Amino acid sequence: MDSRADWVANILLYIPLPYLWLGFASRRGRLIRLVLFSLSIFVFSVVLSVAIEFTQQFFPPRTVSLNDILAEICGTIIGIFLWWASGERVRDLIDSLFAEGKRAAYAGLVLYTIGYLAFSLFPYDFLISAAEISAKWKGNYFHLFASQSTCGNALRCGTKLIAECAAVAPLGLLIGLVSRRSGGPLMRSAGWIGFGLGLVIETLQFFLVSGRSLGASVVTRIIGVMVGAAVGETLKRKSLWPWLYLVSPFVPIMGVGYSLLLAALAWVGKQPMLTLEDGLKRVNDISFMPFYYHYYTTESAAMTSLLAVAIMFFPIGVQYWIWRVTRLREFVARGTIGAIFIGGIISAGIEFGKLFFGGARPDPTNVFIGAVAAGAGFVCASICTRSSLTLAIEDGDGADCAN
Repeated sequence: MDSRADWVANILLYIPLPYLWLGFASRRGRLIRLVLFSLSIFVFSVVLSVAIEFTQQFFPPRTVSLNDILAEICGTIIGIFLWWASGERVRDLIDSLFAEGKRAAYAGLVLYTIGYLAFSLFPYDFLISAAEISAKWKGNYFHLFASQSTCGNALRCGTKLIAECAAVAPLGLLIGLVSRRSGGPLMRSAGWIGFGLGLVIETLQFFLVSGRSLGASVVTRIIGVMVGAAVGETLKRKSLWPWLYLVSPFVPIMGVGYSLLLAALAWVGKQPMLTLEDGLKRVNDISFMPFYYHYYTTESAAMTSLLAVAIMFFPIGVQYWIWRVTRLREFVARGTIGAIFIGGIISAGIEFGKLFFGGARPDPTNVFIGAVAAGAGFVCASICTRSSLTLAIEDGDGADCAN
């Protein structure tokens, strides 16, 4: 059970490889070429897996395992199968994101739902026997309310519950955009969808080795979907520009507050506090090699850490996009570089602060991850709103808001 998450992580690492290659090849070849390309990708992935495992012999303390090779081959097969089963539809949905109106909203609804569910069940370390299920049933893995044992101290627990609301809000927003209902009926539908989603996810969490089911998380998803649906209904009647101009003056304050929250999450509970001299001495113990500390942990722990840091810094790019687009009407261009720079500076400050907390371990790789995630947030916000905001500018709504 302890190593199952790592085995699944090896599967997950190899799924995107054939999926993306086949997505590229499908635009250029016929059916017979795709079949041959699928076989070629399979052979390439097997050779790559064996080569990586063989090379690990020269990089202690990594170990070589036939189980890893088997898992990576399984991931390759799953990736090829997923493309043949859904690749064309997924590509059409991605193309639809750049359309206008309900078509783009529907595509976003489907893709975001898939991504949200996929992330909610990570790392997929499912229980596989009656004995394991029975042992977990007897354990303390279900709680109705949030507590120290379920999600940490008050700061971390509160942040987790708010993050759950925020994560599911885009789903509610998209529902509000595509639904024909409005007002009370829409809110009731959104509430039931949030309840069903939360109930399914928390139930499935019980069947994960690393999962903990929390009743309060069902409530957070109900709230998140309903709030998102209310915003989506409003956006159907009114342009996004007024909302952006309303929020824009507060973005610097929001950015500072959010940065302090990230710092608190990284520092609070990591005592003892160190003196300036002792903290600076820790610089000599830090490895600046990229992903150095990811190398010395398990695959599942490394992926979880990377995703957690990326999710925390993604909103920084969105906030910077709101501030920039209301002033320069520039959707991507140089703004992405600015978002990367801001994300890197904030992340660097947080990692530097960890030097002075004995229980924290600074990781220079987080600076890189935070910078890239902030840039990704800026790009995603720009892409998801480009068509509607451009249309509003052509209609004069953007100019009216600016005035």
